Amino acid sequence: MKYNKAYLVFAMAGAMISCKNESKKVQETVEQPNITIEVQGHRGDRGNFPENTIPAFLSAVKKGADVVELDVVISKDGKVVVSHEPFMSSLYVTTPSGDSITKETERSYNLHEMTYDSIKKFDTGSKGNKNFTQQQKMHTYKPLLEEVIDSVENYVKANNSKPVHYNIEIKSEEKEYGISQPHPTVFIDMVMEVLTKKSIIGKMNIQSFDPAILNEMHKKYPQVTLAYLTAKPGIDSNLSQMDFTPSIYSPNYKLVNEAFIDSLRQKNMRVIPWTVNNDEDINRMIQLKVNGIITDYPERVLSKL
Repeated sequence: MKYNKAYLVFAMAGAMISCKNESKKVQETVEQPNITIEVQGHRGDRGNFPENTIPAFLSAVKKGADVVELDVVISKDGKVVVSHEPFMSSLYVTTPSGDSITKETERSYNLHEMTYDSIKKFDTGSKGNKNFTQQQKMHTYKPLLEEVIDSVENYVKANNSKPVHYNIEIKSEEKEYGISQPHPTVFIDMVMEVLTKKSIIGKMNIQSFDPAILNEMHKKYPQVTLAYLTAKPGIDSNLSQMDFTPSIYSPNYKLVNEAFIDSLRQKNMRVIPWTVNNDEDINRMIQLKVNGIITDYPERVLSKL
């Protein structure tokens, strides 16, 4: 079969261009980050169990969550208590006598002015939570941080389950220093004392909305992985409050898009948004290849991975 010389030259050039393009495609594919999305149970398994309680944390672990996310405050007698608010919330807490707490009086139950023995008598599960209608109602309480760690670790060991990590939020804001919480230096020392005692430094991180907490943590405990929590747009302006670049940027999920992810990846920061609950938002976060998803419904995220 005879071929025109011009045709042969054109065909060879086309083949070379095609090979070059294919090579470029392969290279681009190889360079894509290989992301494993971490599933974090927000306040345990808040969608199904009373928040920040041992039943909620164990439920998240049983479902296969990689991380349990929780919040800590400090009692009058210096105990590290697992609680989202530094007071007894009218939304889901009842008094030891079974009475409701009103919105007007909830802040009078200041946990920083109560001993842990008193705190433990309040019921955080029987009332339920109107925002989570499928949440199981049960008599339960605000546990100590060390009690949560012991419960999770004992379950993992007894069931030969995969190791579980901890994402611990230090609830802090400047206007509350010395009122509903200790000052940052004291606060972080009290939390770190428990974490060191329980030997989980290598499988936990500290997160906070308060830059002072994170800056102090980085200065005193540089080995600890830190996450910057924010609901505000403006990555650079947010990070300008930091004396260092945290390992993790944890924004409200509504702020997250492709450009947002790219900006943080250029800073070598992991992106773990909160609190992602409905299917559409979960799918979007997965498509954007975030590093982790904090959710009230661990089973919803796990079913999509």
